[in-house]
Amino acid sequence: MKKWIIIALALIGLDQASKIWISSILEVGESITIIPDFFYFTHVRNTGGVFGMAEGFAADYYWLFVLFAIIASSIFGYMLAKTDFLDKRLFILRLAMILLISGSIGNAIDRIAQTDHAVVDFIDFIGIWEYRFNLADTFLNVGIGLFFIDIFFLEKKRVVNNG
Repeated sequence: MKKWIIIALALIGLDQASKIWISSILEVGESITIIPDFFYFTHVRNTGGVFGMAEGFAADYYWLFVLFAIIASSIFGYMLAKTDFLDKRLFILRLAMILLISGSIGNAIDRIAQTDHAVVDFIDFIGIWEYRFNLADTFLNVGIGLFFIDIFFLEKKRVVNNG
């Protein structure tokens, strides 16, 4: 379990370091071109929810986002703690839980620490969609994907092999 906690802390640290770095080199609205006409780092402040929905909502109700992150991280942490750490077949499930915990905590830190209670977003794929996101958002999306892969495909194989 220790190595999983270390991985979670490292992911949270990487997320926060990337947000601090972007905030230190770019003003809000400024961009750095990584791949022209496709991939940029663009510093934006997300005061809404996922994909900027309910923009401005977090300014007054940021504590709801923080409360949700605490509840979600607690549930995922409980699920992680209950896994059999000797069972290598649970690796994807454990990885999903760590990514979900790290992403939730990473964005919650922004909601608490930023004076405007906004999340720092900067990953910008102009050629794909209009939304910007951060590493914590990536952890959350990959974690959700892995969680569903485990539940819908891998868990069935574990049950069949144990039965």
